Amino acid sequence: MITRVSAAAATAALLLLSLSPLAIAADSEDSSATIPNLLGPWQNMNRFRLGQPPDGPKLIGDLPGHKHVDRGVDKNGQDFSGNYWVGDYTNPLLTPAGAAVLKKNAEGAIKQHDPFWPPTFCYPFGPTFLLQPQPVIFLQQPGKITIIYERDDQVRHVYLNVPHSKDPKPSWYGESVGRYENGTLVVDTIGFNAKAFLDRYGTPYSEQLHLIERYQVSPDGKNMQVNVTYDDPKMYKQSWNAVIRYRKGKALPAEDACAESAEDPVTGKLNPIPVAAKSDF
Repeated sequence: MITRVSAAAATAALLLLSLSPLAIAADSEDSSATIPNLLGPWQNMNRFRLGQPPDGPKLIGDLPGHKHVDRGVDKNGQDFSGNYWVGDYTNPLLTPAGAAVLKKNAEGAIKQHDPFWPPTFCYPFGPTFLLQPQPVIFLQQPGKITIIYERDDQVRHVYLNVPHSKDPKPSWYGESVGRYENGTLVVDTIGFNAKAFLDRYGTPYSEQLHLIERYQVSPDGKNMQVNVTYDDPKMYKQSWNAVIRYRKGKALPAEDACAESAEDPVTGKLNPIPVAAKSDF
């Protein structure tokens, strides 16, 4: 169920969003010239895929013979779906442990069982926050950035100019610290709990995942690119990069409440949905 936020809530959100990075800079040690204006909302343009950077290793994609096709209509007007994401577990980026997990997910996808996608079951996103298609906003404050995603009102907290904890407790979003660096927001995250995957293919990660996001806004303020580095020696033979692209949106995020799926995330089996044979009144 999706409902629009009230006028009062929208006004309050606009006041928060209008906090000027220049004003923030005046109360911080950073120069105003180094702080990007992240005023959104921002709309993800990746369509659930991690973007291939111009250099670096080839990212995990479709297993040969199993090309994913987004839902749509073919040239004859017939609805089609290639909605199952079968990941290439032979990609040389993967360690034997990583390949084994992705192979299991790929074999399930071939049988038309999508790999676990957290929002489908009302779980926190984990690293899939980078591929959520709904709008996202950034609240820039002295010492902290709050990232709010439309879907389920999920929230991340990025604490600025502080070190990581010595031994952060593993969690869905991990522990994020950040800094402004020559006009770029750099977010450094560790402490993930490894209960989700990175993408729709079911690419795995472990509690050793070290994620670095670099947010850069275009000069005209209409686009934003995020260069992402993944480092996890348990699952990948080397660190690797991906690109996420956003465009400036026109409307504030709506209130989007999660409705839990009837599909079992482990077996892929659909549980029966309760049906009333007659009205209660």
